[in-house]
Amino acid sequence: MKHTRSRTSFSIGPHTIGAGSPTFVIAEIGINHNGSLERAKALIDAARLAGASAVKFQKRELDSIYQHHVFECLEHYEQGFQYLIPILKDFELTASELRELKQYCDREGMLFLCTPFDVASADLLESLDVAAYKVSSADLTNLLLLERLAGFNKPLIISTGMSSEEEVDRTVDFLETRNVNFALLHCVSSYPVNPCDAKLQRITALLERYDCPIGYSGHDLGTALSMAARALGACIIEKHITLDRSLRGPDHKLSLLPEELVHLIAGLRDCDAALAAPREHLLPAETLNQLVFRKSVAAKVAIKSGQVITREMLTVKSPGSGLNIQDIEKLVGRTVKRSLQADDLFLPSDIGQENGQHPIPPLPWGRWGFVVRYHDFEETIASAPRNLEFHLTYRDTKLPVPHERLSAHTGALKQIALRVHCCEYVDEGLFDLCSESREVVARSQETLQRVIDITAELAPYFSEETPRIIFNCGAMSMLETKRGAVNVERFIEAIRALELKGTRLLAQNMPPNPWYFGGQWRGHYLIRPSELVHFCKATGHGLCLDLSHAHMACRGLGMSMAAYLEKLKPYVEHVHLSDARSSEGEGLQIGQGEIDFLHFFVAYSDFQGTWIPEIWLGHVNHNRGAKEALELLAELQRKADQAAHAPVHLNGANGHQSSRKTPAPAPLCSPSHQKEGGLRKERAA
Repeated sequence: MKHTRSRTSFSIGPHTIGAGSPTFVIAEIGINHNGSLERAKALIDAARLAGASAVKFQKRELDSIYQHHVFECLEHYEQGFQYLIPILKDFELTASELRELKQYCDREGMLFLCTPFDVASADLLESLDVAAYKVSSADLTNLLLLERLAGFNKPLIISTGMSSEEEVDRTVDFLETRNVNFALLHCVSSYPVNPCDAKLQRITALLERYDCPIGYSGHDLGTALSMAARALGACIIEKHITLDRSLRGPDHKLSLLPEELVHLIAGLRDCDAALAAPREHLLPAETLNQLVFRKSVAAKVAIKSGQVITREMLTVKSPGSGLNIQDIEKLVGRTVKRSLQADDLFLPSDIGQENGQHPIPPLPWGRWGFVVRYHDFEETIASAPRNLEFHLTYRDTKLPVPHERLSAHTGALKQIALRVHCCEYVDEGLFDLCSESREVVARSQETLQRVIDITAELAPYFSEETPRIIFNCGAMSMLETKRGAVNVERFIEAIRALELKGTRLLAQNMPPNPWYFGGQWRGHYLIRPSELVHFCKATGHGLCLDLSHAHMACRGLGMSMAAYLEKLKPYVEHVHLSDARSSEGEGLQIGQGEIDFLHFFVAYSDFQGTWIPEIWLGHVNHNRGAKEALELLAELQRKADQAAHAPVHLNGANGHQSSRKTPAPAPLCSPSHQKEGGLRKERAA
């Protein structure tokens, strides 16, 4: 029978304990300090640097716990007593030493917890104002101790080792009648415990039986079972730590070394991310890989407009930008309304799903444009964009500029500003001007110079405005541990050494987790506003503001997006607009993420530069996604234009008004979106 109590989350200090919150990781120091304050502080430092949520000690008044006969005639007792009692006597910390450790934790920003094994120890800890109490498995049935702890009105974390289900039920009932916040930890009181005896499925049983946070106190070797426990639903993980497994004491041999604790916590944070709420959208990498790896319905033979389609006329071909193969039978028997060559892809519009027509509405903000490639720039000209941004691949840099096709549109192109986006890949590697490898930097610099040369060759066909070249700095890696390995001086030197040929460079602000090669990497530079401003001041060049990157950076850095944008505003000359979710969902269609575009347009109401909608794969199928974004943005820009000229404050994208005078725009993401556990504290420094 499941207990009816429902208190599934509570707070300990700054931490929320419960499902859906980051795993609460307790680094159990216990008595592994061996009575040394110096060693205890070193263990606190190791736990803090590893990213633990709390450290935990133990406190005993031995005379209150054991019969006097135990001390007087220890030889009469079992070997376990004869081994443990002398160690406990030698290692026990005094009240003043515990107070000093609590104060040290407070100074270092580390949460201090401690297990009292008796009422006197509980009273001492309460005088230190600890935030919560840990109860050992041995004391799950100790109602006298639990009564005293319940009276402190602090959360309890209780291990369930060596306890029957009936005993756990009785203790839970006891605490429920006293209205105590508590969590239960699955535990096997064996030191160490063999994996086959760990009984991790007990976590599932505890979750089903009790409406309280459930965790795991592990006495197993290594980190694997703790991560398995997290996957089963444990939201608290407790593991012993040591500086040296060869030291005297019962727990050192089963404890994690500092570097192993780092590995455990990094793995638990990955588990937190992987076990987050199901997402309602494809990742950017999945969208790209869908295009590259999937197939679409294609014409097997040439088909003339007006012909009736038969099954024999159809095949499937990659890329996946056309009609979904699941809809192939919907084509059979239809009269085709356009001519197709063999291998041409059918589109959703061929079965009436969408007509692909998105007329461009008035866009009052800035000067809008499209992403284009050499092969498709001509079809965008009829829409009268104010700028075209040529996205070059590395292969494009080896191709001749299409002078003949450009010359055919000289009149129209002269009304359009030129923007060129440098390739992100160099041959089979990444473009990286911040690499520690001089060879990689030289190859990337050579590529950027080639892009400058191409831009100078394109420029005479476009307006007289100085062409801008958008580029990513690089500084990415697959490994979190390589964070900060950025050669900034070499990057600045590489930029200064370029021959600009009448062009201007715009560095793009980067997200903390960019997408390359169909997967997610770690970004290390041009993420913080200070880095972007330094680039502009050191080189005299400007910025391309990618709004989805900005949102993800703010989530990772834990800062207000309004503050982020305000710092960059003087340097922004070109903008990429798309929506974003969390710290990794970039390039979403407008309205599918978390960005408040209305407040952005109000904040940047005086922006006169160029911009494009940069929806992931928005340029395929005749700019279908980009045109849809333009329709959505036009309405938001209209509202923002009204807000910028009205003496009222708009509270959000819904346009609701108050009588308050218009102040600086509110944050562009809600406060709950301004923190992200995926980046460590040093990242935001």
